[in-house]
Amino acid sequence: MYPLGTTGWKNDLKQRVSEYDWAQRALMFLADGLEPILELPLDIPLTPSGFVHNYFCPDDGARLQRIDRHHHLCRVCSQVWSGSPWDEAAIEGEHSSYSSRTRLAAILYAVTGERKWADWARQVLLFYAERYSSFVLHDIFGKQGGEAGKYGARVQNQTLSEAAWLGPLAQAFTVLRLNGQLTEEEQNIIANQLFYPAIEVINRNPRYESNWQAYHNFAMAAVAEAVQDKSLLNRALHDPDNGFLFQMERSVGTDGFWFEGAWGYHFYTLEAQLSIVWCALGLGEKLYEHDKFAAMFRIPLQARWPDYTFPAIHDSVEVDLRDHVHLFEFAYAQYGIGKELLAESERTSLYSLLFGRPLESGAGGGFGVMNDVSNGGGNPANKPSICLLHKPGMAVARTGDSPAAQSVYLDYGEHGDWHGHYDKLHLMYYAGGRCWLTDAGMLPYNNPLHDAWFRQTIAHNTIVIGGRSQSASNGTLRTAEEDNGVIRLIAEVADAYEGVRIERRVTLAEDMLIDICTVTCDREQVIDWVMHTPGIPVAHPSHRFHPVDPSRLSSEDGYPYLKEIVNIDGCGNAWMLEWKWDENEGESERMQVYGWDGEASLLYLAESPAMPENGRRSALIRRRSGVKQAEFVTVFRPCRQGDTPLDFGLLTEWTQG
Repeated sequence: MYPLGTTGWKNDLKQRVSEYDWAQRALMFLADGLEPILELPLDIPLTPSGFVHNYFCPDDGARLQRIDRHHHLCRVCSQVWSGSPWDEAAIEGEHSSYSSRTRLAAILYAVTGERKWADWARQVLLFYAERYSSFVLHDIFGKQGGEAGKYGARVQNQTLSEAAWLGPLAQAFTVLRLNGQLTEEEQNIIANQLFYPAIEVINRNPRYESNWQAYHNFAMAAVAEAVQDKSLLNRALHDPDNGFLFQMERSVGTDGFWFEGAWGYHFYTLEAQLSIVWCALGLGEKLYEHDKFAAMFRIPLQARWPDYTFPAIHDSVEVDLRDHVHLFEFAYAQYGIGKELLAESERTSLYSLLFGRPLESGAGGGFGVMNDVSNGGGNPANKPSICLLHKPGMAVARTGDSPAAQSVYLDYGEHGDWHGHYDKLHLMYYAGGRCWLTDAGMLPYNNPLHDAWFRQTIAHNTIVIGGRSQSASNGTLRTAEEDNGVIRLIAEVADAYEGVRIERRVTLAEDMLIDICTVTCDREQVIDWVMHTPGIPVAHPSHRFHPVDPSRLSSEDGYPYLKEIVNIDGCGNAWMLEWKWDENEGESERMQVYGWDGEASLLYLAESPAMPENGRRSALIRRRSGVKQAEFVTVFRPCRQGDTPLDFGLLTEWTQG
């Protein structure tokens, strides 16, 4: 692999396009997608862009889809919205699209030699350069000029977005410069009227341990490569409080997981880190040799659900690893990992064109460093495994890799900074191809419900004390072991509530999940054990349901958002409740939940908010009141409709064993 835009890079790219069908398909796919844009006049907006987290439907919270600059579709309710703040938020996306398309056009010129691509890319670069100073400094709150503060930017509405927009433009400049498509005068105009002024705006806002800073560093590295500014690259890489190496040391765990503990942010940040590595190569830096950078590609393969997805956790939606397969074009070329993902993909992304290698080659060492690719960076095939995500403090256990395998996530560690939730000892459970115990996920940050519900403890599968959310806390993992196919995890937290210690013991065995939560308090408390499932409750003839006013549970910290609350009577101290997956093809798929307590708990069923695409979840709350100590023993069993219930006597032996 060669630095961007160089003769070696261009020759290598052309050779792969001429030799491999997948590279030819990628080139055609990318060119066909951009061709119609070239036929249109530039229509770059000059009005201030808005905050992307305002781009949601007021009725249901779903993200909107742009129809045009003034019309925005909700894909959940089909409502079309116009005006502020949606029009301004859509402008942010327009600038981002112009940036990425400019980089693509420059690369297409390098591959094909067709001047139309270079001419269009040059036109965009000069448009922004000639007008950058006229874009008013503004922020996500609508403040302008000096009132915008250090977070504000010019083309975009915050320095994070400004950096993400600037980086690809600088990469386009690099390709055009090295291929004789920019005059010296044009280079000076773009560098002095766009690149350096934008870097000055961005560097007003150092972000330290943050995904923001990863993109700030990308912008600096891309501009440094574009204009061959080694001092600027040195700042992007070696700033002791902000640089790439600082981020690798402080923000990435030894296992490779990003510190914020959200898979959406892991991949979002990895995009920036990969771009930094690529840009630095243009000035002779071999950052791809950094162990933690390589680990950022390996850890998703080890910590996924068996179906190649990741749960929504902290500020993240549910993530499909296959949506990020383009990153593994680089990972396979360099480290030899991700072959299985690539083999099942179309391989038509820009990264397929830039980094792709034939899968039959074995790859690895694409930059001169060969790596062990014996297991593709994942776990031994279809064997039990435990993956510990040390930085955010999560344990991921799988009984195997087949779709029928069981898997759990146990969140015990660091809060996760601004993107963390109040969810210590939160448990998620996957079995039989379904995620039965889920996280609520997130909404756009400007949606009030995001803070009011999605970040609160009651929205998670854990313990709530006194009807109030936990504090930002940090638990510990005491045990993580596998023995003859049985996986055991034990974690505890002592600072989620003052004077309260919570322990959670989890066992995966015999096609079931055993969960024992023990709570010890220094005074009498109301203790809630909470679970949420996307399943639908199945009524049992012996159960009687009594409607309950939400205020009876709590009027604080998310509880008022529970709906259709009923008290379940007739269960006794040992009970079984059942959920079906849905009313359609998954109706026969069931999860049975067995519970028993030394003292009777009050059982409540409710509907709980979920991300708009999911609609709703079913919540079960077990409440003990006026106690200093409580133990909640639960067995989760995935099964089929009509399966014989388990014997409570046998279950008691298993849980006590």
